[in-house]
Amino acid sequence: MAKKTDKANDPQEEAKVDLSQSINSPEGDPDENLIQDKQASEEKTSENDETNPKESASEVTEDYSKFSFDELLVELQKRTKTEQWFSNAKNIQEIIQAFELKFKAEIQEKKEAFINEGGNEIDFFFRPEYKNKFDQLTRDYKKNKRTYFQEREQTQKLNLDRKLEIIESIKELINVDENINTIYKKFKNLQESWHKTGPVPRSQSNNIWQTYKHHTEIFYDFLHLNRELRDLDFKHNYEEKVKIIEQAEALSKITDVLKASRDLNTLHRLWKNDLGPVAKEHREELWSRFQAASQIIHNKRQEFDKEYDNILEDNLNKKRALLSQLDEIINQPPKNHNEWRKTIDTFNKIREQFQSIGQVTKKYSKETWREFRDKSREINLEKNQFYKSQKADQKKNIDLKKALIDEVKGILEKDDWRNYNNRMKNIQKDWKAIGFIPKKLSNLLWEEFRAQCNLYFDRIKSGYEKINESELEAHEKKETFIEGISSLKIPLKMDDFIAFFEMQWKNYNQLGALTGHVMNKSVEAFRKAFISLINQSEMDGETKQEAQNHVRITLIKEDKNELSLEIQNSKKRVDELKGEARQLENNLDYFSDKSNDNPLFLEVNSKLDQLRSEIETHQAQLVNFKKFKRELEARNEVTKAKDEVEDQQEEEETEN
Repeated sequence: MAKKTDKANDPQEEAKVDLSQSINSPEGDPDENLIQDKQASEEKTSENDETNPKESASEVTEDYSKFSFDELLVELQKRTKTEQWFSNAKNIQEIIQAFELKFKAEIQEKKEAFINEGGNEIDFFFRPEYKNKFDQLTRDYKKNKRTYFQEREQTQKLNLDRKLEIIESIKELINVDENINTIYKKFKNLQESWHKTGPVPRSQSNNIWQTYKHHTEIFYDFLHLNRELRDLDFKHNYEEKVKIIEQAEALSKITDVLKASRDLNTLHRLWKNDLGPVAKEHREELWSRFQAASQIIHNKRQEFDKEYDNILEDNLNKKRALLSQLDEIINQPPKNHNEWRKTIDTFNKIREQFQSIGQVTKKYSKETWREFRDKSREINLEKNQFYKSQKADQKKNIDLKKALIDEVKGILEKDDWRNYNNRMKNIQKDWKAIGFIPKKLSNLLWEEFRAQCNLYFDRIKSGYEKINESELEAHEKKETFIEGISSLKIPLKMDDFIAFFEMQWKNYNQLGALTGHVMNKSVEAFRKAFISLINQSEMDGETKQEAQNHVRITLIKEDKNELSLEIQNSKKRVDELKGEARQLENNLDYFSDKSNDNPLFLEVNSKLDQLRSEIETHQAQLVNFKKFKRELEARNEVTKAKDEVEDQQEEEETEN
C-alpha cells in the first residue's frame, strides 16, 4: 500500500519543495550580476556539507513496557529491517531495553515457580525461542550499525581529501597564465565537483567550508567578473533550466505519482539552489513553463491523496471487523482445554491479520490500537484464570502419569517381565486417558514414558534376556576391569595412546563375550570410563579431541546401526557447513573494500577458511565411516554365507 508521506531517497537532504503549497515566483532583478551567483552557490553548501542524516526527527515514542514479547519482536524486526533503520535508533534502543527488563522479570518468575514446584535452582534453565530470535535481531542490528558508521566514516574521510584538493586547485587558478574564459570554466568545474562531493566529518565541516568560502571569494575578487562572463553564465543557466523543465514535463506523464512527486522535489531544489539567474527576457517564459509541468504533477498528487483516504477508511473497517471477533471470544469464553487451544489459534491469527493491515486515519489510529490491546489483555486474563483453576487437576494428572512410569520401570526390573505384555498395553491406554497437564512437563514425562515402553517392546523384538549364568562371570570381570580404568596412566602422545588403547580394548574383549542389551551397556560404560580418563589427563586440547574420536570410532566399527547414524550425522553437518560457507562467499561479493586494511573483510575471510577446514575434517570422517560400514557388511555376508552352507550340510546329513 502506498504511503501518504514519502521522503526522498537521500536521508541527508533537508529542504524539499512542498507541492501542496503555492509555487514560488520567478527570479527578480534582471540587473543582478554574477556576484549574486557566487552568493547563491555559497548558500547551498550548508546542505552538501551536512554530515549526519536526520536520524530521529520523525521518531514517535511508544510505551514499549506494555508490549508483549511477540509485539516487541515484531516492532524490533520492523524497525531494524527497514531501509531507513538508522532513523529508528531511539525506538530500537527503547525496544531492546523494554525486552530485557521484561525478560529479566520473566526469568525470575519462572525460576520462582520452578523452585516452588520442588526444583533445584542450579537445574533451572529457561531460554524460549523468542529470546533466541531477539538475540539474533539485536546482533544483526549492532552489526549493521557498526558497518554503517564505519563505511560512512571512511567515505567522509575520502570526501574531506577530495574537497581539500579542490580548494588547492582553486588557489592555483589565481596564478595560472591562461585565457580568463578558460580559467573561469575550470573554476565552474571545480565548483560543480565541490557540490557533488558528499559530506565530510562533522568536526571538519565548518572549517573546510570556511576555507572554501574564503578562497572562492578571493577568486571572484581576482576575476572582477565582466559582462562577457556574466552572459556566459546566463547561457549556462538557461541551458540547465531548460533540461530541468524537460525532465519535469516527462515526469508529468508517468503513472507513478509518488515517484513523480519525489523527483519533482529534487528538480525544484536544483532550480532554486544549484542554478543562478538567466537573462531577463527568458525568466518569465522558463518559470511559467516549469510551473505548468509542476502543477500537473501537483493535481495528480491531490487525486492520489483522495484515493488514499479511501484506503485508510477500508483499513479501519477491516480492523473493526477483527475487533468484533475478539468481542465474540470475550462474550463466549472457552469451557475446556481443547476449546482454549482452538481459541488461542484463532486469536493468534486475528492478531497477525490486525498487525498486517496498513495504516488507518490518524483520528482513529490510537483508538483502534488501544481497543485491540485492551481486548487482547482481557482474553489473556481469562485464559490465565482458566488454567490457574486447573492446577489441582493438573497435579493429580501429573501424579498419575508418574505412577505409570514407575510401574513400567518396576516391570522392567522383574525376572518375569515377559508376562506383563497385556498390562503394558493397558498402561498405554491408561496414559492416553489421563487429562491435561502443562505442555512442557507433558513432553518431558511423555519422553520418559515412551523410552521405557520402547525399551520393553524392544526387548520383546530382540529376544533380550537378563544376564545368564554363562555370561555372569564375564560381566563381573568386565565391570571390575572398567572400574580399574580410572587408575590407569595414559600416554600423552597420540601414537602411543592409540597403541595403549588398542591393548586395553583387546584385554577387555578377552574377558568373555556378552550379548544384546548387556553387551551394549558394558561397552558404553567402557567408553565413558576412557573418555573421563582422557579429559582428566594432561593432553593438550587438540590431542584430547583426537583421542576421544579414536575411542568413539573404534567402538562403533562393529555396530552397523551406529555407523549408519554417524554417516547420516556427518552428511548433515557437511551440508550445514557448506551452506554457511556459500553464504559467506556471497557476502564477500558485497565488499567494496577487499584490502587487508578492512577488519570486517578479514574477519569474514578468516571464518570462511575455518569453515572449509571443518568441511574437510567431516568429509574425511564420512569417508572412514563408509569404509567401516562396507567392511562390516562384507564380513557379515561372508558369515551369512558360511552359516547357510553349514545349515545345508546339516540338512543333508539329517536326510541321509
